[in-house]
Amino acid sequence: MTNSEYQEIKKRIEPIIILWFKRLYVVAGNIYSWFWLIRQIFFIQSTNFEEYLLWAFLTATFYWFILEHDEIFFKIDKK
Repeated sequence: MTNSEYQEIKKRIEPIIILWFKRLYVVAGNIYSWFWLIRQIFFIQSTNFEEYLLWAFLTATFYWFILEHDEIFFKIDKK
């Protein structure tokens, strides 16, 4: 395999891999944040304010990440 063939394959596959890593990041983060919130409210029942503040910042960063990278989810074309 020559260097130009490698670069061509990399150029074609790299955006797809990055897109799937972004999707995995968002899904895993949302699962973790909801798991953490349910665990804190129903099972641990702690009232430590700092932990809830960290949860709020975590979910806010996921929200902003999704707004910045709108290619993460599938779009339905309106015809």
